Amino acid sequence: MNLTIKQLRAFAAVAREASFTRAAVKLHVTQSTLTAAIKALESEIGCRLLDRSTREVALTAQGEKFLPATDRLLRELSQSLQELQDTANRQRGFVVVAAAASFINYVLAPAVVQMAEIYPGIRVRLCDETTAGACRRVLAGEADFAVTTLFQDVEGLEASLVLTDAYGAVFSADHCLNDSTGPIKWSALDPNTVVKLDRANGIQALIEMNPKLMRSSLEPAYEVGSMSSLFPLLVRSLGYATLPAMAAQPLINAGLKFRPLQHPVLRRNLYFVTKHGRDLPPAGQALRQAMNDAIRKLAPNEHIRLVQHPANVFH
Repeated sequence: MNLTIKQLRAFAAVAREASFTRAAVKLHVTQSTLTAAIKALESEIGCRLLDRSTREVALTAQGEKFLPATDRLLRELSQSLQELQDTANRQRGFVVVAAAASFINYVLAPAVVQMAEIYPGIRVRLCDETTAGACRRVLAGEADFAVTTLFQDVEGLEASLVLTDAYGAVFSADHCLNDSTGPIKWSALDPNTVVKLDRANGIQALIEMNPKLMRSSLEPAYEVGSMSSLFPLLVRSLGYATLPAMAAQPLINAGLKFRPLQHPVLRRNLYFVTKHGRDLPPAGQALRQAMNDAIRKLAPNEHIRLVQHPANVFH
């Protein structure tokens, strides 16, 4: 059976108006065009839907049964088309992003606020994820894109570098490291008082993957599962943490100290990650644009380098 939207609209209009003349005016078509559409519909279905007379047009018994279904189909189609248009125009939509906590705090959160002013109908879900979790979500289609550390090419993903930030030591004002000024050598750090993140976190994994730092990373240490657990330990001068500059910023704002680390200088790379061959939906495009604007508005920081013209690195 090959019914058309034009035929269904013609039938619904004639049924409501009880007149071919009035229905043709309402649909902005000629009466002959309307009549042809009704005849084609009845021929396709195999029965009459309308009784015609010189005075009026009335529904047949079959037409009475078919009209509610026609109205429902046309209504649902209209709603679906409106939703598609709203999505394309970014008036509505839903975007999911998996990212490092520090990037959410300093880039994505301001970006969402900016986007909400322009596109209030777009809903956003921000997921604080490790590198493995972020990649898994993007590959599974659970996230539209991710911003995370990558250690190697991941099959099925495309990535472009967004920014890099240098590692430093973070500690309280009462810690002995505060007696120094300027950069600190990794070798000057006491491995027995470091507060480490779990290795599932890309921040810690980068340290342990560096051959010059492997020995110290294997020494006994305090360990926490998330960034939020670091502050209550560091503020009480239990020890120090080694973090990239952007990840350290909330702790610095809360009163802790940051000194860059050298010999070697270690930098974290954050990548914009998408699934290979998959375009961002309009809502995702809007958030990425707001994200790029938020990156450009970041306060200058000598330990954070922004990539002006990102290019694909992994693909």
